[in-house]
Amino acid sequence: MRVSNIRTQLTVPALFICLSVLTAGCRRPDVSEQMKPILEKYVQAWNTGDFQGLDNIVSEQFELRMSPKFETVRSLDSLKRAITYWRTAYPDFNLTLDEVLCAASAVSCRWTIHATNSGPGKMPPTGKSVVVPGMSILHVSAGKITDEWIFGNDLYWMMQLGFTVAPPASGK
Repeated sequence: MRVSNIRTQLTVPALFICLSVLTAGCRRPDVSEQMKPILEKYVQAWNTGDFQGLDNIVSEQFELRMSPKFETVRSLDSLKRAITYWRTAYPDFNLTLDEVLCAASAVSCRWTIHATNSGPGKMPPTGKSVVVPGMSILHVSAGKITDEWIFGNDLYWMMQLGFTVAPPASGK
């Protein structure tokens, strides 16, 4: 066998292996796999009130905006207070993720909350349960959640607690 034939026989497989390694290294990582542990830890904090490790996945400058007014609540400590408030008024608060869509710097979630209003809050407890769907958009930077926009149906929530809406009194 000639030396040039041996080189050709060795070169072709070597090129194939090199190209395979290079193209495999060019594949983009699965964004959902990167976001999954962050999102799981975040939902766990809402569902349990356990804040251990929350500072590893939520920015100190975190901003929370909730419907209907979307007023900004800033800081990780404010998030912890918000979670504590909801878990006090609804001790069995449970957030279930129904659908999750991930992008490089954002996560969109469709969720359902199951909870019983049995604890003190801004109003006396009603003892009634709610099942409320909603959506959130979370932005992530450097592996930490920087903000969340929460979209829920407050009227539907209040109606399940037994509240009603009355039309305004006529001007007569």
